[in-house]
Amino acid sequence: MKAKDVLALWGGWDSPDLFTVYETSATGKLIARHDMTGVEFMESPLAQRHMKRFGSQGKGVDGVWRHYVQIAADV
Repeated sequence: MKAKDVLALWGGWDSPDLFTVYETSATGKLIARHDMTGVEFMESPLAQRHMKRFGSQGKGVDGVWRHYVQIAADV
């Protein structure tokens, strides 16, 4: 399932949440890492990739939620 479709089910990605997006190969090898807001991620081509894993690291002392997304590389 595409990352954008998964996150569309969750109503909160448009807040100032921060996402760390990991692009990985089929074997799980890290190809690239991107740090962006939820809005930036949803508007980027990365959101069209298939999601492998999603999780939350929780709310920081600054009040901002931080999440991670692992997506398949576009190969």
